[in-house]
Amino acid sequence: MPISEEKPAEPVLAYPLGDALYLNVTSACTLACVFCPKIRDGDFTVGPYDLRVVRNPDVEQVWDAAVRAGLDGRSEVVFTGFGESTRRLDVVLEIARRLKAAGVRRVRLDTDGLASLREGRDVPPLLAAAGVDAVSVSLNAADAGTYARICPSRYGERAYEAVKDFIRSAVGCLPDVAASAVALPGNSEQACRAVAESLGARFRWRPYDRLGRLESADRTAVGGRRAG
Repeated sequence: MPISEEKPAEPVLAYPLGDALYLNVTSACTLACVFCPKIRDGDFTVGPYDLRVVRNPDVEQVWDAAVRAGLDGRSEVVFTGFGESTRRLDVVLEIARRLKAAGVRRVRLDTDGLASLREGRDVPPLLAAAGVDAVSVSLNAADAGTYARICPSRYGERAYEAVKDFIRSAVGCLPDVAASAVALPGNSEQACRAVAESLGARFRWRPYDRLGRLESADRTAVGGRRAG
């Protein structure tokens, strides 16, 4: 059988949805959330875009993709995808600085909120200094046990307190901080909202469709993620 010379498709590093631009810098995650389409189904698609990143891009590759996709007139530029963007923290910080220098009015990060625990340093002030305007943090539960069950990681139940610490820190240095939770069966919107608001964040209740996957309109928040 002849060996195919077809080159693999280039990863989608920047993709528009509406008037926003989304940046996809990695497929690596800290969590293995039970509701994540890539965990459940191996599905990395958002609309027409396949967001699987096999080899992590460097700063110049991400920046070139963002510029090609167009920065003018964007309502915001968002770091998100089917990986945890802060796993590439240096890339996120440098791209954020470039975006603000280029006149982008709003830069947002969708995150699992575990960067400070993973990096061993307080990350929200670094994001603020780089020009990030907003973060959306996947809180996803009202207690540590539930969080560890639906968003498993090597950190176990201590991950939940780290997420809350991240949100508290972000509230202290960023103008817009949201904490989200997915409407999984048995998850309490009221209880999750109470936790988010006690931390000073606004709350987002993310819908979950009957197939057990995030509705397509909200899947870019996976992390988030995004994903967990």
